[in-house]
Amino acid sequence: MTNAGPDKERQMLGLFLVPGVYLRVLANVVRQLGHNERSLYDGMSFTPADLKSNDSRIFVTDAIVMTERALALAGKEGLSFLLARELRVTIHGTLGFAALTSPTLEGALDSVRRYMQLRVPFLTMNLTDTGDQILVRLVSEFDMPGHYDFLAETVSATLIMLTEQLIDREDAAEKGYQLHHGKLPGVKVQLSAPEPDYYRSFSPHLPVRFEYGQEHEALVFPKGLLKARMRLADADASQMAREQCEYELQKALKDQGDIAFAVRNVLHMTPGPLPSLEAMAERFCVSSRTLKRRLAEKDTTYREIVEAVLKDRAIQLLRYTNQSVSEIAFELGYADLSNFSRAFRKWTGKSAGEFREGGPDPAPEVGP
Repeated sequence: MTNAGPDKERQMLGLFLVPGVYLRVLANVVRQLGHNERSLYDGMSFTPADLKSNDSRIFVTDAIVMTERALALAGKEGLSFLLARELRVTIHGTLGFAALTSPTLEGALDSVRRYMQLRVPFLTMNLTDTGDQILVRLVSEFDMPGHYDFLAETVSATLIMLTEQLIDREDAAEKGYQLHHGKLPGVKVQLSAPEPDYYRSFSPHLPVRFEYGQEHEALVFPKGLLKARMRLADADASQMAREQCEYELQKALKDQGDIAFAVRNVLHMTPGPLPSLEAMAERFCVSSRTLKRRLAEKDTTYREIVEAVLKDRAIQLLRYTNQSVSEIAFELGYADLSNFSRAFRKWTGKSAGEFREGGPDPAPEVGP
């Protein structure tokens, strides 16, 4: 088991909400491409109006569903680059302001590294000094098959576009890094995914070259470029913004420190069969005994949370798929159909067959 102190545990518990404004921008881009963006909201507990506030937050599970739908509609059209172009610095709130007013590019990247989980909780960012270059590595905190390539490309493109917009070009030129036609000299992005078909049409308009099929996700900067000033450098303003980010981070960790809330969200993101108590405890960097105790403090058990998630999935599969009851039971991890049948009747008061045939049904417990 991975050993970790309280700081690591707190970090893990702070990863389950994302700014709604990002999803609003995603939907707008889908609409601009000529698709019906309202289909992204089908079955969600929020509407486009709910995402208008820059303070809105939504569950990671809902963000994943919306992203899946957006990729199905427009993923092959370069959705990642188009989204990055629309994610202007003001959309990122206090984090964007902290980066905008940082004295140097190095300070801006440090602000993003420290507070990224407030905006993109799926990723962490590590800076490595290789001598003449700085590697900004993007590392996923979750296994996200089907989503990680899109996320990494979007975040990388966003960071690069903001760098090109916010860096003081005269100061960069004085340090030997003259920008020509918006191109950042010596900077590149490395991604592990294969090169997508749409890249060639976007590459002439990007500030740097994207290299695909690489070992890691990384932004590569010449070390000297990180000393270049930001266009609106203001040390006092940047420090105030960082202090506000720190306040937001601590508040988020406190608000999202409910272990039952966190476990439920992880289970909603995990394909079946669902993990054991021991496997879940390892994910949260605690012992199984500690996880049991923490859940008991919230008047629940791991089994109760698992059953709530299984009930939700069973209802969704019966309602929206043509899978047989046996297939659904197997997908949910039941080796014996009779065990699933007993569980489903306990949850709903009906057999799975009766539920599927129609009539009023209990609402699934979507989300925590």
